[in-house]
Amino acid sequence: MLQLILALVLILAGLVGLGLMIGKRLPKTHVAASRIRLKAKPEEVWKILLNFENYPSWRMGLERVEIVQDQEGLPTWIEVCSEASKIPFRVVEAVSPKYLVTELAKDDIPLSGRWTYQLKEIDGGTELTIITNDRIFHPLLRFFLRFFVPLHAAMDVYLMELALKLGQSPKIEHLQVKYQQDSSYSVG
Repeated sequence: MLQLILALVLILAGLVGLGLMIGKRLPKTHVAASRIRLKAKPEEVWKILLNFENYPSWRMGLERVEIVQDQEGLPTWIEVCSEASKIPFRVVEAVSPKYLVTELAKDDIPLSGRWTYQLKEIDGGTELTIITNDRIFHPLLRFFLRFFVPLHAAMDVYLMELALKLGQSPKIEHLQVKYQQDSSYSVG
């Protein structure tokens, strides 16, 4: 029995080592984009996007949102999934009702990220495109996110929940995935 446990520990250590080795060779930055067409005017979608306190009413898994003091005059909030999972976000730029940029507002975590929301009126509704630009600093997390979690996953869940809030079935399009070696936020 002890030999079996030792063998399992060695296999697990080997897999972690392999994941670290591969993760170190992967690009730190990725850009992904998804789009959805909503049967609501951009102004209505904009109000939902900026009503951070109301997020728990339509976003599954979100226990509550804590609004904190604005940084440089722009909204800042903490999304609480559980007491152990509190993630601060801030608005970086907002042009109502067309363009919104938010980002993770915490420096001591193994990733950073920025979401750009582009709203465009189309056929009496809104075409909403979300572009995510994430930097993943820890190589094991890079490995895990690259091979086990689709890059569009968080955006897709957000867009699906938004569509459901608006009373429509979600039809999401994946527009791009791009990996970059540098850590810039440019979208190409």
